[in-house]
Amino acid sequence: MNEFYIIPNNKMILDYNLILPLESYSIGFDVYYSVSEINNLATTHNVSVIINKFLHKSDIDNIMNVIKALKNVKYYFVEDLGLVSILPKSQVVVSQNHIINNYDSINYFKSLGYDKILINNDLTISEIKDIIKNTSSHIFMYYISKNNLMYSKRHLISSFNEYKKDNLEMIGTINEKVSNHELIIKEENCGTCIFNSRIFSANKYIDELDTIGKIVNLSNMSIDETNIILDNLCNKEISKLIKVDDYFLDNKIAYKVGDLKWQKY
Repeated sequence: MNEFYIIPNNKMILDYNLILPLESYSIGFDVYYSVSEINNLATTHNVSVIINKFLHKSDIDNIMNVIKALKNVKYYFVEDLGLVSILPKSQVVVSQNHIINNYDSINYFKSLGYDKILINNDLTISEIKDIIKNTSSHIFMYYISKNNLMYSKRHLISSFNEYKKDNLEMIGTINEKVSNHELIIKEENCGTCIFNSRIFSANKYIDELDTIGKIVNLSNMSIDETNIILDNLCNKEISKLIKVDDYFLDNKIAYKVGDLKWQKY
């Protein structure tokens, strides 16, 4: 079973399982969907909703009324644990970016009743296979995406412009001097996200990922990249068609949450 979930980068109708960013409660995407748009699409499509904004108490009070108005939603991909705890467990996909990177964490969430988990986006294929082997939860991953490297509630571009008396656009690119990587930086009302401009792709390992829910996030993709990706979801050699970056899949990152060991002095 190769199950794909698409996060669109425009509002054209796509004939896939869809994950729709909820308007006012998501950040870092190209398009956002109102309750009425989601409900309308959910009448003809398999629709889930992503809520990845960090929430204040007032946000949670307000969003519960929004969620009550949503109809026929399959899953809620939720980052803030304050919201996770008050949604139906059967519909929650715990989606803590950069946090869930081992099977102990996943099995702990299952002991709490949450058996749908979005794993970290910088795991090696060996680590992913280890998770698959040692858990019985339903695992999701970002299969193709421009990976989210950072999210802050601060308005970083606005603050920089104010400090430097500059006029940078709210969406643009910066060059990271150590790695010489180009990064995409996007400031929105609820904060700032930074993305790798390189396209992460796990296509070459699709056979090993058969049981995983594969999320394709088309945000920040060009029209040509979007079309090639949608036409080649199962193509192991997609790297021959677009420039992809699969470094994380083949190279273990030394320092992630869970790798550090406490030491007594």
